Amino acid sequence: MSSRIDPGLTLEGSVRGDGELVVAGRLRGALVLQGTLVVEEGGVVEAEVEATNVVVAGTLSGSVTAHEEVRILPGGYVDARVRASRLAAADGAVFRGELQALNAAGPTSSPRERNVAAASAAPSRISEAPAAAVSTPAPTPTAAPKKRAFAAPVAAVAVPVAKPAAPRAAPAGPPRMPTLPKGRTTFNGR
Repeated sequence: MSSRIDPGLTLEGSVRGDGELVVAGRLRGALVLQGTLVVEEGGVVEAEVEATNVVVAGTLSGSVTAHEEVRILPGGYVDARVRASRLAAADGAVFRGELQALNAAGPTSSPRERNVAAASAAPSRISEAPAAAVSTPAPTPTAAPKKRAFAAPVAAVAVPVAKPAAPRAAPAGPPRMPTLPKGRTTFNGR
């Protein structure tokens, strides 16, 4: 069964349902859907969304929990905290926010288990498909601590989970005293 929110129509509040929901207008609030949410071009969803699949060609902001996949089509804009098993972004799509990996059975209990699950699911090569699924964790900009928008690449890249760096060994021997300029014989340090 498919339902539709037409252009020019704004729906505010909590929405629950089964099947497919197509949003060409505006939806604000909370949405729990046992099926697929489709945000068409020109459609706007400002909500806490929980659905099986989410396909975005318009604008989606808030938070999203997709039990299977979030797919961002060309021209789609997602500014949200996303929890999903897969994220697929086509060329020209924009994703801004956070991405948390879910495994097939739901979120794992510890960060270590999430890293192990993500590393074992990550393919070892670059996918050539224009809207290929990205195995999590997704690349995030490391230079800026705040959220940044970036356009999705043509080919999605699977990023392996980095192992924590080994602790650095302390330098051997006692600490060194500062060198003094020639001609000085005393050091007035506190």
